[in-house]
Amino acid sequence: MNERDERTWATLLHIAGVFAYIFLNWGWAGNIVLVLVLWLIKRHDSAFVETEGKEALNFQITISLASAAVMIIGGITSGIWAIGTGIFNGHFNFTRIGFSWLGLYSLLKLFNLVFSILAAVAVNKGEHYRYPLCLRLVK
Repeated sequence: MNERDERTWATLLHIAGVFAYIFLNWGWAGNIVLVLVLWLIKRHDSAFVETEGKEALNFQITISLASAAVMIIGGITSGIWAIGTGIFNGHFNFTRIGFSWLGLYSLLKLFNLVFSILAAVAVNKGEHYRYPLCLRLVK
């Protein structure tokens, strides 16, 4: 694989996760599946693609775990607030629920988009990229 192909595949790996997460809306694990499949196909062709694929996969795993946590916490707090504010007598407040979990979920989408684009730009230049606040589970 030549250097241009390496950079193209590395860029695709970083963009694939955010594409599946935001635009395809495959749930909170679809981003992992898409990056994993692409990485498994191309990881033996280039050390650069293997390294960047691991980085992209680790970041998408981190985003998915954070999304799952936000959804679980949001479900719990929505239930508590619904009971505490009198959902049965018409005093249900959607603003607090929307801010708690939908707002955090939107921030995760934005975080994923921004850092995936930064990673794609860096690897397209041939530079390695390390995501901030990322669990490194795949070594």
